[in-house]
Amino acid sequence: MSDDHFLILFLGAEPGWLRIAEGRKVARRAGFDALPAQDSESGESETKILVVPGSDVAIHWAEIPAGLAPAQAMAAGRIMAGGVSADPLETQHVAIGRPEADDERCLAIVSRAKMDAWLVEAAALGVDPDMIVPEPLLLAPPEIGVRTFRHAGLDTVRGPKRAFAAEPELAAMLLADEAIEPLTADDFERELAGAIADAPLNLRQGDYAKRRRWKIDANYVRRVALLAATILLVTLLIQLTMIARYSFAADALEREIAERARDAIPGTVEIVDPDAQLRDRLYGLGGGPGYGELANAAFGAVRDTAGVELQAMIYDANNNLQLTAAAPGEPELVALQQRMIAAGLLVTPGAVRDGGGRQIAEFTVTAP
Repeated sequence: MSDDHFLILFLGAEPGWLRIAEGRKVARRAGFDALPAQDSESGESETKILVVPGSDVAIHWAEIPAGLAPAQAMAAGRIMAGGVSADPLETQHVAIGRPEADDERCLAIVSRAKMDAWLVEAAALGVDPDMIVPEPLLLAPPEIGVRTFRHAGLDTVRGPKRAFAAEPELAAMLLADEAIEPLTADDFERELAGAIADAPLNLRQGDYAKRRRWKIDANYVRRVALLAATILLVTLLIQLTMIARYSFAADALEREIAERARDAIPGTVEIVDPDAQLRDRLYGLGGGPGYGELANAAFGAVRDTAGVELQAMIYDANNNLQLTAAAPGEPELVALQQRMIAAGLLVTPGAVRDGGGRQIAEFTVTAP
Protein backbone atom coordinates (compact mmCIF):
# COMPACT_ATOMS: atom_id res chain seq x y z
CA MET A 1 0.00 0.00 0.00
CA SER A 2 1.46 3.33 -1.09
CA ASP A 3 1.14 6.63 0.76
CA ASP A 4 1.18 8.73 -2.42
CA HIS A 5 -0.72 6.54 -4.91
CA PHE A 6 -4.49 6.39 -4.39
CA LEU A 7 -7.41 4.82 -6.20
CA ILE A 8 -10.51 6.58 -4.87
CA LEU A 9 -14.00 5.20 -5.50
CA PHE A 10 -17.01 7.45 -4.87
CA LEU A 11 -20.25 5.66 -4.05
CA GLY A 12 -23.68 7.22 -3.90
CA ALA A 13 -25.82 9.21 -6.35
CA GLU A 14 -22.90 10.10 -8.66
CA PRO A 15 -20.51 7.12 -8.58
CA GLY A 16 -17.08 7.39 -10.16
CA TRP A 17 -13.40 6.96 -9.50
CA LEU A 18 -10.32 9.12 -9.25
CA ARG A 19 -6.66 8.15 -9.41
CA ILE A 20 -4.03 10.26 -7.65
CA ALA A 21 -0.27 9.74 -7.94
CA GLU A 22 2.30 11.77 -6.03
CA GLY A 23 -0.22 14.41 -5.05
CA ARG A 24 -1.75 15.06 -8.47
CA LYS A 25 -4.81 13.77 -10.27
CA VAL A 26 -3.89 11.44 -13.11
CA ALA A 27 -7.31 10.07 -14.10
CA ARG A 28 -10.99 10.77 -13.42
CA ARG A 29 -14.05 8.89 -14.68
CA ALA A 30 -17.76 8.81 -13.96
CA GLY A 31 -19.20 5.38 -13.21
CA PHE A 32 -17.21 2.20 -12.83
CA ASP A 33 -17.30 0.79 -16.37
CA ALA A 34 -13.74 1.98 -17.00
CA LEU A 35 -12.36 1.09 -13.58
CA PRO A 36 -8.60 0.52 -14.08
CA ALA A 37 -6.46 -2.34 -12.93
CA GLN A 38 -5.64 -1.74 -9.30
CA ASP A 39 -1.99 -0.86 -9.70
CA SER A 40 -0.57 2.50 -10.55
CA GLU A 41 0.90 3.08 -14.00
CA SER A 42 4.38 3.09 -12.44
CA GLY A 43 3.78 -0.35 -10.95
CA GLU A 44 3.31 0.97 -7.38
CA SER A 45 0.59 -0.64 -5.30
CA GLU A 46 -2.20 1.81 -4.48
CA THR A 47 -4.11 2.68 -1.37
CA LYS A 48 -7.75 1.98 -2.18
CA ILE A 49 -10.20 4.47 -0.69
CA LEU A 50 -13.95 3.98 -0.64
CA VAL A 51 -15.69 7.35 -0.23
CA VAL A 52 -19.24 6.98 1.08
CA PRO A 53 -22.02 9.60 1.22
CA GLY A 54 -21.88 11.84 4.26
CA SER A 55 -25.67 11.74 4.50
CA ASP A 56 -25.48 8.07 5.54
CA VAL A 57 -23.01 8.63 8.37
CA ALA A 58 -23.57 10.55 11.60
CA ILE A 59 -20.30 12.27 12.53
CA HIS A 60 -19.64 13.72 15.99
CA TRP A 61 -16.69 14.72 18.14
CA ALA A 62 -16.43 13.14 21.59
CA GLU A 63 -14.03 13.61 24.48
CA ILE A 64 -12.16 10.29 24.73
CA PRO A 65 -8.77 10.58 26.52
CA ALA A 66 -5.69 9.63 24.52
CA GLY A 67 -4.34 7.49 27.36
CA LEU A 68 -7.05 4.85 27.08
CA ALA A 69 -6.28 1.43 25.63
CA PRO A 70 -7.93 0.78 22.23
CA ALA A 71 -10.59 -1.48 23.73
CA GLN A 72 -11.37 1.07 26.45
CA ALA A 73 -11.54 3.90 23.93
CA MET A 74 -13.94 1.90 21.74
CA ALA A 75 -16.11 1.07 24.76
CA ALA A 76 -16.25 4.77 25.67
CA GLY A 77 -17.12 5.62 22.07
CA ARG A 78 -20.00 3.14 22.02
CA ILE A 79 -21.37 4.57 25.27
CA MET A 80 -21.31 8.06 23.79
CA ALA A 81 -22.82 6.79 20.53
CA GLY A 82 -25.68 5.31 22.52
CA GLY A 83 -26.51 8.79 23.80
CA VAL A 84 -26.83 10.36 20.35
CA SER A 85 -28.20 7.49 18.22
CA ALA A 86 -31.91 6.87 17.93
CA ASP A 87 -31.33 3.33 16.62
CA PRO A 88 -30.22 0.32 18.72
CA LEU A 89 -26.44 0.09 18.88
CA GLU A 90 -26.66 -3.59 17.89
CA THR A 91 -27.63 -2.48 14.39
CA GLN A 92 -25.01 0.29 14.20
CA HIS A 93 -21.30 0.29 13.43
CA VAL A 94 -19.39 2.71 15.66
CA ALA A 95 -15.93 3.93 14.64
CA ILE A 96 -13.60 6.29 16.48
CA GLY A 97 -10.68 8.32 15.16
CA ARG A 98 -7.25 9.11 16.49
CA PRO A 99 -6.91 11.43 19.51
CA GLU A 100 -6.67 15.13 18.72
CA ALA A 101 -4.89 17.85 20.68
CA ASP A 102 -7.79 18.47 23.07
CA ASP A 103 -8.45 14.76 23.77
CA GLU A 104 -11.43 14.80 21.43
CA ARG A 105 -11.88 12.21 18.73
CA CYS A 106 -14.01 11.93 15.66
CA LEU A 107 -16.91 9.53 16.28
CA ALA A 108 -18.88 8.05 13.37
CA ILE A 109 -22.10 6.04 13.50
CA VAL A 110 -23.42 4.16 10.47
CA SER A 111 -25.81 1.28 10.10
CA ARG A 112 -24.30 -2.15 9.64
CA ALA A 113 -26.60 -2.69 6.67
CA LYS A 114 -24.96 0.27 4.90
CA MET A 115 -21.46 -0.99 5.70
CA ASP A 116 -22.33 -4.45 4.38
CA ALA A 117 -23.86 -2.99 1.20
CA TRP A 118 -20.80 -0.79 0.52
CA LEU A 119 -18.38 -3.68 0.96
CA VAL A 120 -20.50 -5.91 -1.28
CA GLU A 121 -20.56 -3.19 -3.95
CA ALA A 122 -16.77 -2.79 -3.71
CA ALA A 123 -16.26 -6.56 -3.90
CA ALA A 124 -18.38 -6.67 -7.06
CA LEU A 125 -15.91 -4.18 -8.55
CA GLY A 126 -12.99 -6.39 -7.47
CA VAL A 127 -11.88 -3.95 -4.77
CA ASP A 128 -11.13 -4.64 -1.12
CA PRO A 129 -10.74 -1.07 0.18
CA ASP A 130 -7.99 -0.15 2.62
CA MET A 131 -10.05 2.77 3.92
CA ILE A 132 -13.73 3.72 4.01
CA VAL A 133 -14.09 7.45 4.60
CA PRO A 134 -17.28 9.55 4.78
CA GLU A 135 -17.10 12.28 2.15
CA PRO A 136 -17.31 15.25 4.60
CA LEU A 137 -14.06 14.11 6.23
CA LEU A 138 -12.22 14.60 2.92
CA LEU A 139 -12.58 18.36 3.23
CA ALA A 140 -9.74 19.98 5.14
CA PRO A 141 -11.26 21.83 8.12
CA PRO A 142 -10.83 25.61 8.39
CA GLU A 143 -9.66 27.29 11.57
CA ILE A 144 -12.94 29.18 11.81
CA GLY A 145 -16.25 28.89 10.03
CA VAL A 146 -16.95 26.06 7.61
CA ARG A 147 -16.02 24.92 4.13
CA THR A 148 -18.68 23.52 1.82
CA PHE A 149 -18.68 21.48 -1.36
CA ARG A 150 -21.85 20.88 -3.33
CA HIS A 151 -21.94 17.38 -4.81
CA ALA A 152 -24.74 15.07 -5.98
CA GLY A 153 -27.38 17.58 -4.88
CA LEU A 154 -26.05 17.81 -1.32
CA ASP A 155 -23.92 20.34 0.52
CA THR A 156 -20.96 18.63 2.15
CA VAL A 157 -19.93 20.70 5.17
CA ARG A 158 -16.70 20.64 7.18
CA GLY A 159 -15.84 22.74 10.19
CA PRO A 160 -13.24 22.39 12.96
CA LYS A 161 -15.57 20.05 14.91
CA ARG A 162 -18.37 19.58 12.42
CA ALA A 163 -18.85 17.35 9.37
CA PHE A 164 -22.10 16.45 7.64
CA ALA A 165 -23.95 16.39 4.32
CA ALA A 166 -27.45 17.74 3.84
CA GLU A 167 -29.78 19.33 1.30
CA PRO A 168 -28.70 22.93 0.57
CA GLU A 169 -31.76 24.45 2.29
CA LEU A 170 -31.22 22.41 5.45
CA ALA A 171 -27.50 23.07 5.43
CA ALA A 172 -28.15 26.81 5.15
CA MET A 173 -30.44 26.66 8.19
CA LEU A 174 -27.89 24.71 10.21
CA LEU A 175 -25.02 27.01 9.32
CA ALA A 176 -26.95 30.20 10.00
CA ASP A 177 -24.49 33.13 10.14
CA GLU A 178 -21.23 31.12 10.11
CA ALA A 179 -18.46 32.13 7.73
CA ILE A 180 -18.67 29.85 4.69
CA GLU A 181 -15.87 29.04 2.25
CA PRO A 182 -17.34 27.30 -0.81
CA LEU A 183 -15.13 24.87 -2.75
CA THR A 184 -15.27 23.92 -6.39
CA ALA A 185 -14.82 20.38 -7.69
CA ASP A 186 -11.27 21.29 -8.71
CA ASP A 187 -10.54 22.60 -5.22
CA PHE A 188 -11.91 19.41 -3.69
CA GLU A 189 -9.87 17.10 -5.93
CA ARG A 190 -6.71 19.17 -5.57
CA GLU A 191 -6.82 18.78 -1.78
CA LEU A 192 -7.80 15.10 -1.77
CA ALA A 193 -4.32 13.61 -1.31
CA GLY A 194 -3.65 15.73 1.78
CA ALA A 195 -7.15 15.17 3.11
CA ILE A 196 -6.76 11.40 2.89
CA ALA A 197 -3.46 11.54 4.74
CA ASP A 198 -5.06 13.67 7.47
CA ALA A 199 -8.44 11.89 7.55
CA PRO A 200 -9.44 11.73 11.22
CA LEU A 201 -11.26 8.42 10.86
CA ASN A 202 -11.42 5.18 8.88
CA LEU A 203 -14.65 3.22 9.07
CA ARG A 204 -12.73 -0.03 8.47
CA GLN A 205 -12.24 -0.98 12.10
CA GLY A 206 -13.69 -3.39 14.62
CA ASP A 207 -15.79 -6.06 12.88
CA TYR A 208 -15.13 -4.33 9.54
CA ALA A 209 -11.35 -4.09 9.85
CA LYS A 210 -9.55 -5.27 6.75
CA ARG A 211 -8.26 -8.77 7.17
CA ARG A 212 -4.57 -9.10 6.58
CA ARG A 213 -3.71 -11.37 3.70
CA TRP A 214 -0.63 -13.45 4.11
CA LYS A 215 1.70 -13.21 1.17
CA ILE A 216 4.03 -16.12 0.59
CA ASP A 217 7.59 -14.89 0.35
CA ALA A 218 9.52 -17.25 -1.91
CA ASN A 219 12.82 -16.29 -0.27
CA TYR A 220 11.36 -16.95 3.17
CA VAL A 221 10.03 -20.34 2.03
CA ARG A 222 13.46 -21.23 0.66
CA ARG A 223 15.11 -20.22 3.93
CA VAL A 224 12.66 -22.31 5.94
CA ALA A 225 13.15 -25.29 3.62
CA LEU A 226 16.93 -24.93 3.90
CA LEU A 227 16.68 -24.70 7.69
CA ALA A 228 14.45 -27.79 7.82
CA ALA A 229 16.87 -29.71 5.57
CA THR A 230 19.78 -28.64 7.77
CA ILE A 231 17.98 -29.78 10.92
CA LEU A 232 17.14 -33.10 9.27
CA LEU A 233 20.74 -33.57 8.14
CA VAL A 234 22.12 -32.73 11.60
CA THR A 235 19.64 -35.14 13.22
CA LEU A 236 20.67 -37.88 10.77
CA LEU A 237 24.36 -37.21 11.45
CA ILE A 238 23.72 -37.44 15.20
CA GLN A 239 21.97 -40.78 14.75
CA LEU A 240 24.76 -42.09 12.53
CA THR A 241 27.35 -40.93 15.06
CA MET A 242 25.52 -42.72 17.88
CA ILE A 243 25.22 -45.89 15.79
CA ALA A 244 28.93 -45.74 15.02
CA ARG A 245 29.76 -45.24 18.71
CA TYR A 246 27.59 -48.18 19.73
CA SER A 247 29.16 -50.31 17.00
CA PHE A 248 32.68 -49.39 18.10
CA ALA A 249 31.75 -50.07 21.75
CA ALA A 250 30.30 -53.47 20.82
CA ASP A 251 33.41 -54.36 18.85
CA ALA A 252 35.58 -53.31 21.80
CA LEU A 253 33.49 -55.42 24.15
CA GLU A 254 33.78 -58.46 21.87
CA ARG A 255 37.54 -57.99 21.73
CA GLU A 256 37.68 -57.77 25.52
CA ILE A 257 35.60 -60.97 25.88
CA ALA A 258 37.91 -62.73 23.45
CA GLU A 259 40.94 -61.56 25.48
CA ARG A 260 39.39 -62.82 28.72
CA ALA A 261 38.61 -66.14 27.04
CA ARG A 262 42.20 -66.30 25.83
CA ASP A 263 43.35 -65.84 29.44
CA ALA A 264 41.04 -68.62 30.70
CA ILE A 265 41.57 -71.20 27.95
CA PRO A 266 45.07 -72.69 27.88
CA GLY A 267 47.00 -73.55 24.75
CA THR A 268 46.83 -71.99 21.35
CA VAL A 269 43.17 -72.65 20.66
CA GLU A 270 41.64 -70.07 18.31
CA ILE A 271 38.93 -68.07 20.03
CA VAL A 272 35.91 -68.17 17.74
CA ASP A 273 32.94 -68.32 20.13
CA PRO A 274 34.12 -67.16 23.57
CA ASP A 275 30.84 -67.98 25.32
CA ALA A 276 30.62 -71.57 24.06
CA GLN A 277 34.35 -72.19 24.50
CA LEU A 278 34.31 -70.88 28.09
CA ARG A 279 31.28 -73.07 28.86
CA ASP A 280 33.15 -76.11 27.50
CA ARG A 281 36.13 -75.14 29.65
CA LEU A 282 33.85 -74.94 32.71
CA TYR A 283 32.42 -78.36 32.01
CA GLY A 284 35.94 -79.74 31.70
CA LEU A 285 36.80 -78.35 35.17
CA GLY A 286 33.91 -80.15 36.82
CA GLY A 287 31.38 -77.35 36.72
CA GLY A 288 29.49 -79.33 34.11
CA PRO A 289 25.92 -79.01 33.10
CA GLY A 290 23.13 -79.01 35.62
CA TYR A 291 23.50 -75.98 37.86
CA GLY A 292 21.01 -73.82 36.03
CA GLU A 293 18.49 -76.64 35.74
CA LEU A 294 18.94 -77.66 39.40
CA ALA A 295 18.64 -74.11 40.68
CA ASN A 296 15.59 -73.29 38.55
CA ALA A 297 13.76 -76.47 39.62
CA ALA A 298 14.65 -75.96 43.30
CA PHE A 299 13.57 -72.28 43.24
CA GLY A 300 10.29 -73.25 41.57
CA ALA A 301 9.56 -75.91 44.21
CA VAL A 302 10.27 -73.46 47.06
CA ARG A 303 8.09 -70.78 45.43
CA ASP A 304 5.16 -73.16 44.94
CA THR A 305 5.21 -74.59 48.49
CA ALA A 306 3.28 -72.37 50.90
CA GLY A 307 5.11 -71.38 54.07
CA VAL A 308 8.54 -72.62 52.90
CA GLU A 309 11.47 -70.20 53.02
CA LEU A 310 14.85 -70.76 51.33
CA GLN A 311 17.66 -70.02 53.78
CA ALA A 312 20.77 -71.20 51.92
CA MET A 313 21.86 -72.88 48.69
CA ILE A 314 25.37 -74.08 47.85
CA TYR A 315 26.53 -75.68 44.60
CA ASP A 316 29.56 -77.90 45.26
CA ALA A 317 32.31 -79.27 43.06
CA ASN A 318 30.43 -82.59 42.69
CA ASN A 319 27.56 -80.86 40.90
CA ASN A 320 25.32 -81.24 43.98
CA LEU A 321 23.03 -78.52 45.27
CA GLN A 322 23.01 -78.24 49.07
CA LEU A 323 19.70 -76.58 49.94
CA THR A 324 18.56 -75.39 53.39
CA ALA A 325 14.85 -74.58 53.84
CA ALA A 326 12.64 -73.53 56.78
CA ALA A 327 8.94 -74.26 57.16
CA PRO A 328 6.21 -74.04 59.82
CA GLY A 329 6.21 -77.81 60.17
CA GLU A 330 7.36 -81.12 58.76
CA PRO A 331 4.39 -81.49 56.33
CA GLU A 332 5.55 -78.45 54.39
CA LEU A 333 9.10 -79.86 54.18
CA VAL A 334 7.74 -83.14 52.88
CA ALA A 335 5.66 -81.24 50.31
CA LEU A 336 8.82 -79.36 49.19
CA GLN A 337 10.71 -82.63 48.74
CA GLN A 338 7.86 -84.09 46.71
CA ARG A 339 7.70 -81.07 44.44
CA MET A 340 11.43 -81.26 43.74
CA ILE A 341 11.15 -84.97 42.97
CA ALA A 342 8.16 -84.21 40.69
CA ALA A 343 10.41 -81.74 38.87
CA GLY A 344 12.78 -84.61 37.99
CA LEU A 345 15.43 -84.03 40.68
CA LEU A 346 17.10 -86.58 42.87
CA VAL A 347 16.55 -85.44 46.48
CA THR A 348 18.30 -86.80 49.57
CA PRO A 349 16.80 -85.32 52.76
CA GLY A 350 19.11 -84.49 55.64
CA ALA A 351 18.62 -83.76 59.31
CA VAL A 352 15.66 -81.69 60.50
CA ARG A 353 16.10 -79.31 63.45
CA ASP A 354 14.13 -76.64 65.27
CA GLY A 355 15.03 -73.01 64.79
CA GLY A 356 13.04 -70.01 66.02
CA GLY A 357 9.79 -71.96 66.17
CA ARG A 358 10.23 -73.33 62.62
CA GLN A 359 11.45 -76.65 61.20
CA ILE A 360 14.72 -76.36 59.31
CA ALA A 361 15.77 -79.12 56.92
CA GLU A 362 18.70 -79.73 54.61
CA PHE A 363 18.42 -81.43 51.22
CA THR A 364 21.01 -82.66 48.75
CA VAL A 365 19.70 -82.18 45.24
CA THR A 366 21.33 -83.75 42.18
CA ALA A 367 20.47 -84.22 38.56
CA PRO A 368 19.13 -87.68 37.58
